[in-house]
Amino acid sequence: MLVAALLATGCIYKFTGGGLPANIRTVYIDLWDNTTPYDILRSDVQRQLQTELPRNLGVRLAPQQTADAIIRGKLSGYDEAVTNIDPNTPGGRITSNQTQVRITFDAEIYDVKNDRVIWQGSSISALGDFSRQRGETVDVGRRKALEQVVQKVIEGAQSQW
Repeated sequence: MLVAALLATGCIYKFTGGGLPANIRTVYIDLWDNTTPYDILRSDVQRQLQTELPRNLGVRLAPQQTADAIIRGKLSGYDEAVTNIDPNTPGGRITSNQTQVRITFDAEIYDVKNDRVIWQGSSISALGDFSRQRGETVDVGRRKALEQVVQKVIEGAQSQW
């Protein structure tokens, strides 16, 4: 009954906030700078951003000349580290149970029409675990870390209140 009463009086509650500003309907995703030893990361990030940003933020991709916003960034670090070991392997060898890929990056969302940065993140880490014991390769960890890079950019865009 309460819902019917609110609708009858014209009072409709609407969630607002989050996401990109209303004037941003199109984005251009720039090819990120890359100072890591893995050049393929830059095209992988661009491809994943081009797939996920429209789906998650309700924007369309556009050429740089006509886009409302530009997503740009820099892949500044890449490393792999053992995060879990098995010290009880035969022969006294220490075996890695789990390894982690860490990609460090900077990113920003630039509002072209208003000539301002609307979100910026520096030295953000994205992590991806993999286990050689389960037959996984470093590619599994790299893919997970790249997914997290994209997710953190989306979260940055959604943090705009």
